[in-house]
Amino acid sequence: MRYQLTFAVSILMLSACQFTAASPDKAAVLLASDPVVMQELGAAISSMSGFSEVTLSASDFMQSSEVIIERKHQTNQHGELIQGRDLEIPHRFRLETNGTQCWLVHLNSGQRRLLNAARCQVK
Repeated sequence: MRYQLTFAVSILMLSACQFTAASPDKAAVLLASDPVVMQELGAAISSMSGFSEVTLSASDFMQSSEVIIERKHQTNQHGELIQGRDLEIPHRFRLETNGTQCWLVHLNSGQRRLLNAARCQVK
């Protein structure tokens, strides 16, 4: 019994050391916004959200690490939704960095994409 307890405590201590050794990614913002970066972000967001096209402004991800994207609502001439209520949840994205790499995270699904053209810094 004592051996099992000692073994269990040793395993827990070892896993705790390994867990704290990894530096978690932190929320980040873009260092610069140019057409190449925005195209890369738009393509990644389109791919992860399933939207055919995403339009971003040059200020997106510059001051905030998160952006929320939702489908453009189609309305009739009275301003009513064409297909009734819209139940689709908006897609949330966050930039993260580990100090050297810039990642785009789809918060709805947990998907992550490494961004090659984008440079970001901790917010």
